[in-house]
Amino acid sequence: MDGLRHAPLFLGDLHGSLNMVVSGGFFAGELIAYSTGLLITILLLTLTLRAVKLPGTPVANIVFAACGLCWSLGGLLHSALLVSLIRRDARITLIAHAIQYLGAALFPLPVLAIWRPFATKRWQQIAARVLQIGAALAAAVIAVLLAGAVVASSPARLMGVGPIISHNAMIFLMLGAAISLRPGAATRGIFLPSLVLIAAISGAALTLTMAGKGPGALVSFLGAHLVMLVVLLAFLLFARFRFADTFVRYGVRFLLAGVWAATLSLAVHIPVPMHAAAHLGSPQAVHIFAVMLVAIALLLSFTLVDEWLSRLVLRWIFHPPDYRASVRELGEQIRRLQSDAEVSAAVEDSVKRTLRLAGAKLVLLERVPAGTRSEEILNGEIVELDRRDPARERLALPSVEFLIPVVSAGGVTHVLLVASGTNRPALVTNDLNFLTGVATQCGNRFDALRVERETIERRSREAVLLQQVAEAELRALRSQINPHFLFNSLNTIADLIVRNPPRAEEMTLRLASVFRHVLANSSRALVSVRDEIDFVRTYLYIEEARFRDRLQVEIAVDPEVDDERVPSLILQPLVENALKHGLAPKPGPGHLWISVHAEGDQFRLTVADDGIGLNQPNEGLGLKNVADRLRTLYQDRANVTMEARETGGCRVTLVLPRRGVKSA
Repeated sequence: MDGLRHAPLFLGDLHGSLNMVVSGGFFAGELIAYSTGLLITILLLTLTLRAVKLPGTPVANIVFAACGLCWSLGGLLHSALLVSLIRRDARITLIAHAIQYLGAALFPLPVLAIWRPFATKRWQQIAARVLQIGAALAAAVIAVLLAGAVVASSPARLMGVGPIISHNAMIFLMLGAAISLRPGAATRGIFLPSLVLIAAISGAALTLTMAGKGPGALVSFLGAHLVMLVVLLAFLLFARFRFADTFVRYGVRFLLAGVWAATLSLAVHIPVPMHAAAHLGSPQAVHIFAVMLVAIALLLSFTLVDEWLSRLVLRWIFHPPDYRASVRELGEQIRRLQSDAEVSAAVEDSVKRTLRLAGAKLVLLERVPAGTRSEEILNGEIVELDRRDPARERLALPSVEFLIPVVSAGGVTHVLLVASGTNRPALVTNDLNFLTGVATQCGNRFDALRVERETIERRSREAVLLQQVAEAELRALRSQINPHFLFNSLNTIADLIVRNPPRAEEMTLRLASVFRHVLANSSRALVSVRDEIDFVRTYLYIEEARFRDRLQVEIAVDPEVDDERVPSLILQPLVENALKHGLAPKPGPGHLWISVHAEGDQFRLTVADDGIGLNQPNEGLGLKNVADRLRTLYQDRANVTMEARETGGCRVTLVLPRRGVKSA
């Protein structure tokens, strides 16, 4: 009976609490909604300003973000002033409301500017220009009306401007879409989001006319806030905005934080738990504890919901591919390819297929016009071309939007030309990160192929060199074991056995040493200067026995180059030429000079004689063999010269790099 007796009182308290909740919840919802919208529009404006330095980014994007900022900031200030019990007809309250409405009044201007490039025909361009001027005049008139309402301190007049603003935006956007976005003038990726935008503005025009209390106020409240969200999403789809995916990721986070804050606010004001706690010993403690439980649950769930919702929204708006799988697949594919042309074709196909591009082409850096080859691209940075940039017409791919540098061999060697086309939205940050990763993979594969080619070429040169060395060694063997050489050597040894047995024995050992050196170095391409000079000394010892007192030899070697590497048997043909063609035909004594000394990062080997000079036709045969070997081994980093001496005779000079053989 007591419960029945207190039931009317309970229901009356509950009804009063509900009214209080509706009133308090409405203002809390206003503040939370406008705060969330303000954060989102600040983020949009920040990213838009960051993108303004990029070519192709229209100033209309900045104006669009500024309009959203005015709407959210003005709405937040207006709601905050009302919550602070500032009168509705107070000047500051009216100014805040006027700022909000001004953002909505200016909104058609950036949208028409973004649509205007799609007006391709002459009459469309003229009509779009006239419509944009009309929208600017209408915005100026609305601004005058707002200023008049503020000066007159009339909230009613200010509220009456709201429907005018919404209908004005609806009319101009419908006309702008009809002019610029006619079938065939805009692609589906532009046309459909624009229709969504017009539908959102039309819905706002209807909801803002529902003034007053009750359901009309609730519908007006939802329309005023949801339209901003729809407009922002539509902006991401049809506007050229590189950082759209970044904006969505953080925008969803701000929006989710606002929803969680609204949920917590509802938990604070909900009346049923408050009345249930009233029957307990400490109702305030129980109510605070319940609110804390809700807050903890919201905090714990925020990260999981944020990650899931961000992926869902990004997938819904951008339909992103699996970048990691594409990069992995491309990497496995190009590792099997063995030419730059095959790698280029694979990269172009992968990029076009993954990002659904209109075109992609990998070209050499020198094929990019000099005017487009900016400092950014040489530094390995992505370059975006404006739609009106004349350089686009001189590139190997039509309608190029991005130039992605490919770094290889320590610098930019190739450029990936990318044209997204009109059938898809503009490329965003994740797309460009994917392109950068592909360019890195491509450059790495080019480096690997270059190293493989250099290795093959080096091995080929080494094989040719070994063949030439073997041939030179065979020629040296033949020249030393031919009957004439062997006959002369044996006759000299036989004569020495009678006259000078110790010298005959030493000459025999020297002759054996010559053959031993040739055989021991048959598989070595390079030997030290010390070993080469020792071999020449042994060879000359035999020749000195034949020349007797007619041959005088001087050898001078700089100790600094003792350990430098030279081609095996490189001096013997030069010494043999000097003896055979220069000193042997000369009557009387002759001199032979051999020297090796350092000259900076090179060293010089010289074989000179004071013989009869450059008169014999066969003198160049040994020299040609030496020159061919040096060219194969060192390419253009070594040279050989032959010249007459001022005082008679001949001089042959070899100039070699001090660091031996280098990779090309």
